[in-house]
Amino acid sequence: MTPTLGAVLIGLVLLAWEIAKWYPGIKALQADPRGAVGGLLPFLLCWGVGALTVMVVGGLVGWAGDFALWGLNVFGDGALIFGVGAKTGTAPGSTSAPLTEGGLFITVIVIAVFLARRGKGATASKWRGWFSGIGLALTGSIARYAAVPLASVANLAGAWLTGMLR
Repeated sequence: MTPTLGAVLIGLVLLAWEIAKWYPGIKALQADPRGAVGGLLPFLLCWGVGALTVMVVGGLVGWAGDFALWGLNVFGDGALIFGVGAKTGTAPGSTSAPLTEGGLFITVIVIAVFLARRGKGATASKWRGWFSGIGLALTGSIARYAAVPLASVANLAGAWLTGMLR
């Protein structure tokens, strides 16, 4: 499944929403930048989980990623067409899943941790991150700078871990 402009819109809306809720003000950023930016860490980690989820093509996780992306496509396209009268279409990007067997192995572990930790802390922020990652990960400009390195790290970690287990 490929993302449409509607899915990209929803992904960007969720990203903007999270930044607006998080923004502590310029004085707080100047006083303690590391602590202030640390407030975005749960969202960013969940964004990465969403990006990995949409890169999986088979099984239950692949189905969940496709279903979530389909929902974002439909909802976002509806918002564009009926909300503001815009046209929609397929977003430029990639439909391929660059995950190897080891990368899929690591993705299952990452998703299990995400599901185990979803009830702890800022749950809405984590779900916004997951859906934003799904909506944005396969678009061309974002995949180049975020999803491809994320898939590469998952593939390398999976190759190392599965190699260590043999």
